[in-house]
Amino acid sequence: MGNLNMVFRGTYAFAFDLPSTAEVEGEDYRTVDVPGFEAVCEFRRLDELRATDEPAFTHVQAVCVTDVEDWDFRGGEFASVLVLPEAVRWVLCFPVTCEGGVRYALQTRAIEPDGDDVFYTFASLASAALFRASVQAAPDLDTLKSLTPQPGDKLTVIRAKDWCWDEGRNTVYIQPWDIAEIEFVVDSDVRVL
Repeated sequence: MGNLNMVFRGTYAFAFDLPSTAEVEGEDYRTVDVPGFEAVCEFRRLDELRATDEPAFTHVQAVCVTDVEDWDFRGGEFASVLVLPEAVRWVLCFPVTCEGGVRYALQTRAIEPDGDDVFYTFASLASAALFRASVQAAPDLDTLKSLTPQPGDKLTVIRAKDWCWDEGRNTVYIQPWDIAEIEFVVDSDVRVL
């Protein structure tokens, strides 16, 4: 399906709704609406979307899109982009925590969500039996675009003892006997458009 990108938006509640317009400052310093929504292309830059006087985001929408447009929303030092609604393929919503008001992390209950042995995949609670076969997983949230979620899937965190990379080094394959821990992020969900 061509070249896919991941973009991220912060929210204050679990939501799949994406804005259809974004407000920008025009050349005459008036606010104008443009079609689409503002997002960042890396999860670690999520803090750039929050105004300093706003509380920290509680949830994130990870959005898989076919295209993004460069846009100068707040000046050159920001890494945000404009996403048109028709470019969206699927939306994942999941809870986050925020450390120091700037560093966001996936909110998990059992597995720390970072480290060289932590990977992310999609699975439904009913498909836990799938973990009897090799599991394809992404090494970070930014590379979820390499996976194909199904309606009803949850974001799943896997700690692995061993794995092997695919040819493009975008995802890994984990054998069942190499899975040390699995955590379904029960407060996550995906909507495929």
